[in-house]
Amino acid sequence: ERKKTEKMREEWINNLSHDLKTPLSSIKGYSELMADEDYFLTDNEIKEYSRIIKNKANYLEELLEDLKLTQVLKTGLFPMNTKSQDIVELLRGITIDVLNNPKYEKRRIRFNIRKEQIFFSFDKMLMQRAFTNLLYNSLVHNDEHTEIIINIDKKDKVYIEIEDDGKGIPEEDLDNLFERYYRGTDTGESHKGSGLGLSIAKQIIEIHGGTINVESILGVGTRFIVAF
Repeated sequence: ERKKTEKMREEWINNLSHDLKTPLSSIKGYSELMADEDYFLTDNEIKEYSRIIKNKANYLEELLEDLKLTQVLKTGLFPMNTKSQDIVELLRGITIDVLNNPKYEKRRIRFNIRKEQIFFSFDKMLMQRAFTNLLYNSLVHNDEHTEIIINIDKKDKVYIEIEDDGKGIPEEDLDNLFERYYRGTDTGESHKGSGLGLSIAKQIIEIHGGTINVESILGVGTRFIVAF
């Protein structure tokens, strides 16, 4: 267990270092080019290099904010603002927000509810963050033809499932999927984000007394099962 923990810690540091160094090298390279008095830049080049620097800086800011959030969630220092609210309404709003994003407006998301309203006590801002992360995970890691289904029901517990018919997750990645800053074997350059989305979602769900599990088959799809 000690060796396993140490190996995970080393991987965590290596992944984090890589994701900090990559945008920093772009920022440094383009800023040095813009500061070089011997090199003439056109207005279009200045705009393009400035845009790249801004995007890389925004990414770093997002990464650091997510690192801060996961740490305060872990230590229990985050001030919770819980009250009885409708989880169906929250998830419907998240779905609409996602589909209003021009990048994902043509994606297929099916909203499948058994009850029009399901009330229980939760922090709206945190819960919105958790399910937005889960939904974007299904969007980002699958192609545009993938259908996503959100199932909501209340039986002995409140059950929320986010499933897709996409690529699926390799078996060797499933055990580590919710680890802080875990990078799966199938993560390419196009998969942007802080790398902490699923870890943060799990932390938020658990501090609300819930559980989250994942089932996945390569080439068939993935299902996240949340219960409160």
